[in-house]
Formats: sequence, structure tokens, C-alpha cells
Amino acid sequence: MEIGPDSRVIRKYRLRPTQLVFITGLLGLPGIPLAGSIVPEDDLSVTFKAGSIVLMSTVYLAIIWFWRAATIVYRDHIVVRQLFRTRKAVWSDVLSIEIENNPGSSRTMLLDREGRLFPLPGGVGAQAHEVRAIKDIWERSRGEGWMPPDEAIILAAQYRARAQTSAIVWATFLAVGSFLALLVSGLVFGAKSEWDSDEIPWLFQAIGFVPVVVFVAVYQVAVRLLRRRHTAYVH
Repeated sequence: MEIGPDSRVIRKYRLRPTQLVFITGLLGLPGIPLAGSIVPEDDLSVTFKAGSIVLMSTVYLAIIWFWRAATIVYRDHIVVRQLFRTRKAVWSDVLSIEIENNPGSSRTMLLDREGRLFPLPGGVGAQAHEVRAIKDIWERSRGEGWMPPDEAIILAAQYRARAQTSAIVWATFLAVGSFLALLVSGLVFGAKSEWDSDEIPWLFQAIGFVPVVVFVAVYQVAVRLLRRRHTAYVH
């Protein structure tokens, strides 16, 4: 993909500063005193401290994502900025821009020529007039040689996106469930057994690591199974 010289920014979509400050305060401030009370504590194991830091780090990564996520519209291309990646597509490589066909979602989805379907962050989907404005720029700038995509490409991209969303939901559900199960069982067994810091089973000491491992493992397995099922169905 070549980005030409006519790359002037037309509009940048991000959450409003007040929203970002609210999210940062709501999610980020509780972690500061929590970390301050856990890290210096000599009675806690190194494993428990490290697990707690890992768990809190996921919260701060989410905060960073909110600040970084943006949709930037240029005259000749569009940029979608997320936590760990930045996607770019010239307008001629954009196949569709549509609000997601899901009553429970207001996301706006972009399909590019590589068959990737991904949401436009920054609150774009919550503003119908802004979606229309982006589509107008795309329709004017995609060129006379642009051709609409085949239905098979759209369906395949939609299925991959749904598989990814389903995998995230299942991974989140099981990660949170594993954390709560360990927390409750640890409190119950600890109250009965009166453990001291040297007797606490390693699994409970590593409670901060468990949700992260469960999320990654479940997500990878779920995505592969869902995509394999779709491939078998198509063939």
C-alpha cells in the first residue's frame, strides 16, 4: 500500500478528554495504594507480589489503550490506531464501512482489501453523522476503478470477526471466573487451615498470573476451533 503526498489530516476521532480522565481515575487510582500496600509487605511471597503486579498491569494497559485508540481520517487514506498496532489503508483498498449488524453494538466496522474486518475506535460508531461523513470521504476518494467486494469475502471477514469476538468473551468470562474461584477458595481454605505465608499453596500465591494465562490460552484455542469449524463448513 502506498500513501501518497496528499496526506493532510481531515479529522481525528478519540474519546473526549473528560472521558479519558474519568476512565483513568476510575481504573487507575485504586491501583496506586494497592500496589503501595502489597510491594513493601515482607510477609507476602515474591510470587504473590509478582502476580498482583501482573494483574494490575493489565488494568493499566487498558487505560493506555483508551488514550491511544483513535481513528484518523486523511484525504487519501485512513489510520486506525490501537494498543499494539496501527492499521493504514488507502481509500481504494477500503471495501466497506458499515455500522455493525448487531443490536447490542454501535461499532463501525471497516473491511479492507486484505479481508480484515475491524472496528473504528474513538467513539465513531456512537455518532451516525460522523460515520456518514467518513463514508462520504471514502466514496469520493476511492477512485473510479473501485469495485464492490464479493459476497464471499464479506461473509468470511464477518465470520472471522465474530469468531474473534466470541473468543474474547469466552476468554474474559473464564479468566474472571478462575480468579474469583481461586480467591473464594483461598479465603475459605485459608480460614480453615490458618496458613502462614510459607504454607500458602503456590496456586493461590500465583493468583495474579492465573487469569492472564487462562485468558491467553482460552482465546487462542477458541479462535482456532471457531475458524476450523467455519473452514469445515465452507468445504
